[in-house]
Amino acid sequence: LLGFLRGAWGEVALSVLLGALTIGSSIALMGTSAWLISAAALQPSVADLQVAIVSVRAFGIGRGVFRYLERLTSHSVTFRLLARLRTWFYTALEPLAPARLQSWHSGDLLNRIIGDVETLQNFYVRVVSPPLVAVLIALGSSWYLWHLAPRLGLILPLFLLTVGVVVPLVSRAVAAKAGRALIAERAALRIALIDHVQGLADLLAFNRVDEHRTRAESLGRRYEQLQSKLAHQVGVQDGLNTLLSNLGMWSLLVAGIPLVESGSLDGRLLAAVALIGLSAFEAVTPLPQAAQMLVSSLEAARRLFEVVDSPQMVSDPPRPASAPASRGVEISLRDVRFTYPRASRPALAGLTLKIPAGKRVAIVGPSGAGKSTLANLLLRFWEYDGEILLDGRPLRAYAQDEARACFAVVPQSAYLFNDTVRANLLLAKPDADEAALLAAVKRAQLAAFIRELPRGFDTPLGEGGARFSGGQRQRLAVARALLKDAPILLLDEPTANLDPLTEAALLETLFAVTERRSTLWITHRLVEMQRMDEIIVLDGGRVVERGVHADLLAQGGLYATLWGLQHRRAGLGQ
Repeated sequence: LLGFLRGAWGEVALSVLLGALTIGSSIALMGTSAWLISAAALQPSVADLQVAIVSVRAFGIGRGVFRYLERLTSHSVTFRLLARLRTWFYTALEPLAPARLQSWHSGDLLNRIIGDVETLQNFYVRVVSPPLVAVLIALGSSWYLWHLAPRLGLILPLFLLTVGVVVPLVSRAVAAKAGRALIAERAALRIALIDHVQGLADLLAFNRVDEHRTRAESLGRRYEQLQSKLAHQVGVQDGLNTLLSNLGMWSLLVAGIPLVESGSLDGRLLAAVALIGLSAFEAVTPLPQAAQMLVSSLEAARRLFEVVDSPQMVSDPPRPASAPASRGVEISLRDVRFTYPRASRPALAGLTLKIPAGKRVAIVGPSGAGKSTLANLLLRFWEYDGEILLDGRPLRAYAQDEARACFAVVPQSAYLFNDTVRANLLLAKPDADEAALLAAVKRAQLAAFIRELPRGFDTPLGEGGARFSGGQRQRLAVARALLKDAPILLLDEPTANLDPLTEAALLETLFAVTERRSTLWITHRLVEMQRMDEIIVLDGGRVVERGVHADLLAQGGLYATLWGLQHRRAGLGQ
């Protein structure tokens, strides 16, 4: 964690110095005021008190000024630390997506990037800085009292060490388990609340709202109990610190009175000694809380590093090859094998096939046959065994970005960002002009709908495209893929959620734009299959049939069975 302060150590040192000057001004204010009152009781001339009067004013003003500057500097460091943490964590997430991130609940990841990072905002202000300030104040105040009388210089550090070291160590030992549990319970509570909100419609439909609300309330009560437990410990620590601070002051008085009686200590300094000692505890009283915050900060950091230190599923080669320059790109797979983590059987089991350049190839088969897995491997989302060739070169030879640049993708469930229509389209081609956007939405049969929107392309979509229907979201995904104009068009159920009329119109558009263009059409809907250059049938992660529509029907195999079942259902529906 200290590495994130790199480049800010100057501000850190300045902040610590200002913190020490703040408390030092407070100590000097109390000590000077005590001396002034004691001296004034002897009724000297005003001239003899003038320096002390001016000093009281200076220390009073200095305390406020130094505190302001210290807060300004320390919060500047804190905000820089938070910015670096968030950037570092998100940058580390990118290469882990999507394969490795499936190990965590989305709510847990959200809690880590928000809740755990926010926990670390206290790392500098309440964990790193207070001990450094306490050391400076303890040394300075103890040296001053030692200068007055050695025994006084020994008493104060004894109590300061007790409050600043012994109590924090005990506090950390007591709070360690509760602090770690608090972080875990907060994560569980946020996951439950996110699940509850996102699944509220289904919970209402199945009359399970009360059950899930009870579960969330139970998690909330446990979280509250842990907070109360930690708050109770803080209260005990504060009380103990107050007791020790006052005992320290009384000890200084008990040791100082004989010195005054013997003439070794000026009587006017006795009250100053007591108040200087009492004020010095201001520097060490935050240390028990710092020990508690250290436990929470280390647990939050552990959760962040747990994600960041996860090995990447896919990595770029040391010397990536250049992206294919031609529009016609051939795809070849040789004995490709892949099994999802914790899966009992392989998703692809020795898959071998070739997709010629400029051809429309349909990948069909029953659910679980490996169709979408093939798309994920082509996009380098997962590592695999075997060999995939792109334009004659191994897919692993390309950088991930270069390999993905060869594909324009329409996924089975495209994610739309909570932004405008324009912003979602420009993900595919950031420099696209208005004419290019219009051409893309026209080809996706979406132009009329865009014209009806109140702000056209600048209309907000809502979270996940909530303001659009499922079919409209799918057509927007198609428009985005067409706008990219990549060498290979990868369509994963492109007509999902569309009514028959819109599906027919969109199919005509897709067949027009995929003429003499490498197209991989993944679908379970056997519609317009006769227009495909080749159909590859997968089952159990293997190619079981391949050919054109008429030949596959004549063979009477799996394809013919799927075709018959689908069209028989369509006939019954009519």
